Amino acid sequence: MKTIGHAATLFYYDGIQVFEARDVIGGYYVALRVGEEPDTDRFLVAGVSPEQLRQFRSGTLDLRTLLEQRAERQWYFAHVAQAIGEAIALEPQPDDSIDVALLPEPGFVLHAAWLGTVELALQEARARNNVVFVASLEPPEAASEHRIHANTLSGFLTNLQSLLKHAYAKALRAIPPGALNEDAKANGHVLDVVVPAAGSFRIVMEAASRPDLFGHREIQRALTKLDELTVDARDPERCLEHVRQNQGHLAGAYIRLLKYLGESKSGFSYTWASPQSSEVHFGGVSEAETGPLVEILTRTEELGVESVTHIGPLREVDVDKGTWRLGEFGDEEGTSGKVREGGPSLSHLETDCNYRFICEEVIEEVSGTGREKKTLYLVQYEPLSPGQG
Repeated sequence: MKTIGHAATLFYYDGIQVFEARDVIGGYYVALRVGEEPDTDRFLVAGVSPEQLRQFRSGTLDLRTLLEQRAERQWYFAHVAQAIGEAIALEPQPDDSIDVALLPEPGFVLHAAWLGTVELALQEARARNNVVFVASLEPPEAASEHRIHANTLSGFLTNLQSLLKHAYAKALRAIPPGALNEDAKANGHVLDVVVPAAGSFRIVMEAASRPDLFGHREIQRALTKLDELTVDARDPERCLEHVRQNQGHLAGAYIRLLKYLGESKSGFSYTWASPQSSEVHFGGVSEAETGPLVEILTRTEELGVESVTHIGPLREVDVDKGTWRLGEFGDEEGTSGKVREGGPSLSHLETDCNYRFICEEVIEEVSGTGREKKTLYLVQYEPLSPGQG
C-alpha cells in the first residue's frame, strides 16, 4: 500500500484543511480535507508536479485547477488522525474523474498568512528576544527543492532593505527631533539574516539594532509601513491608494521591489512578530499579483518622487549643461542637481546670492551594487534676502 508523509500545512482553519505531502521516492502530493469521522479526518489526495505545487503556493494556480489538472490521474482518499503521523495510507480510487462535489470552489488560492510561517515567527521572536521577520520566496528554482539562485536572493534582500530604509525614514517624520540616539537612526531599519528555514525558500531575519529601555524595536516602525503597502495586494486600485499615502521614496522602493519580483517570476510572503506580543503580522504579494500592481503603479506619475527643499547660497551654475550647486548654510559642499528639459531657466541666477530651491529627488539603483543614486531636479526657485533662510 502506498503511503505519504505530511510535509507542510498549506491552509489551517479549525484544523488542517490543505497540506503538502511526499512519498518515499520524493513524489509530490496535495491533500484536501473533505470530511470528518470520529477519530480521523478524510482527505482527498492527488499527485502533482513540483511546478504545479509551486504555482499553487505562489498564488498563480487555484486549488480546483491544481486537482483537475494534476500530474497523476490516479487519486486517493486518506484517513488522517488529527495529530498527523509519519505514514499516511492512501486508498486508490477506481475512477480517474474526481466527483465535482469533492472539489473546492474555483478561485481558492493561498494567502501569505497560510504559508506556515506564523508559528515560526513567534517561536523565533521569543527565542531570540527580538523582532523576527520571516520571508518566503517562490522562484521557479524552489519548485522541487529548498534552493534559490544567489542573484535572486541578493536582489530580493537588496530591494527589501531599501524599502525598509525608506519606510523607516517616513515613519520618523512623526518622531520629535532628538528623541532617538544616532545608532537607532542609523540602524533602526536594518535586518540581519540569521538562518534559512525549510519550506519553499524561507529566510529568517532579526532586527540588527538592540531594543530601547522599554523593549521597543525601531524596526517595527518600518515593518508597520510594509504592512500598509501590502495589505490590499489583491486589489490594485486599493493598493494604489495606500501607495499614494506613502508617495515619495517609500513608494518608489515598493515599485522597484514589485518589478524585481515580476522579473524573477517569484512572489513573496512574510510574517513578523515581536517577543512581547502574541500578535503576528503578515503580508506579501503573489507572483500573479505583481503584474497588475506594477502596471497601475507605474501608470500613475510621480508616485516615487520625493519633494525636498534646499536653502543656501548658489555656488555654481552652468546654464548650458543645466547643472547647479547650492551651498547649504553651515555646509560649504552643499547640494548639486540638474534641470530637466523644459524646467526652470538658470540663466538669471546669481552666484553667492541666497535661494530656496524646491526640487524633486529621484532615486535610481546603481545596477549590480545594491547602492542607490539620488538625483535632484530643480522644479522652482525663490531668491532670498540676506536675512532669510
